[in-house]
Amino acid sequence: MIEVALETSTREPSVAARAGDRLVEARLDKDGAHASDLLPALERLLGELGARPRDIGRVAVGVGPGSYTGLRVGVATAQGLARGAGAPLVGVPSGEALAHAECADDEEVVRLLDARSGELYYARYAKRRGVLVVVDAARVASPEEVRALLPAGARILGDAGCADAAGLDDAARARVTTPVPAAAAVLELAATREPAAAPEQVLPLYLRPFAAKTRKR
Repeated sequence: MIEVALETSTREPSVAARAGDRLVEARLDKDGAHASDLLPALERLLGELGARPRDIGRVAVGVGPGSYTGLRVGVATAQGLARGAGAPLVGVPSGEALAHAECADDEEVVRLLDARSGELYYARYAKRRGVLVVVDAARVASPEEVRALLPAGARILGDAGCADAAGLDDAARARVTTPVPAAAAVLELAATREPAAAPEQVLPLYLRPFAAKTRKR
C-alpha cells in the first residue's frame, strides 16, 4: 500500500511517501505551501517508488496549529488526494508529530509557537516506552501562562522569536531547539491513528478565530 503525508503548518512544508519499508521525503522551499508546489513534489516521490497518485491507499496530514494559510492549503490538498484515490485520511496534530520525532524515551518536551497578538501556542509531551503521551494538549496561552506552565529542565521546541514573545529567561532560552514538524513524522504517527469517517471531517487545528486585517485608509 502506498501511504503519503503532507505537513504545511510552518514556513518549511514537506511531503512524504512510503511503500512497505521504503520511505521518501522532500522538503519544499520556505513558504512553498501552495497546492501547485505540494502536488508536483508528491508526484516526484511517488515516481521514485514506482507508483502513481491513483495507487495511494492512505493519506495523512499535519493539522496544526500553525500557519493559517499553510494549514488551509495542506488540509484541502490532502482531502483532494484522499477523495481522488478513494483513500482514508488521517489528521495528526503537527506538534504531536514533532514531539514524536524529537522526544526520547522518558523525556518531556514543550512545543512553543508564535500565535500572534501577544500570545503563543503551548503544548507539552512525553514519551513512555516509545509511546507519545500528550501531557498538555495544544492551547493558546499568554506569555505569563507559558512561563508558569514550563516544566523545569524540559527541552523547548521553538525558536528565538517564541523565546522573545514568551519573555523567557536565559536558563529557559538555553533549552530552546528549533526543529520543525516533518511529513515523515506525520506519516509514522498516523500509522497508530484511526482515519476520519470522511475526508471533510479532517480540519485545521486553528485553536483561535481567524482575525481579518482591515486596510488602513
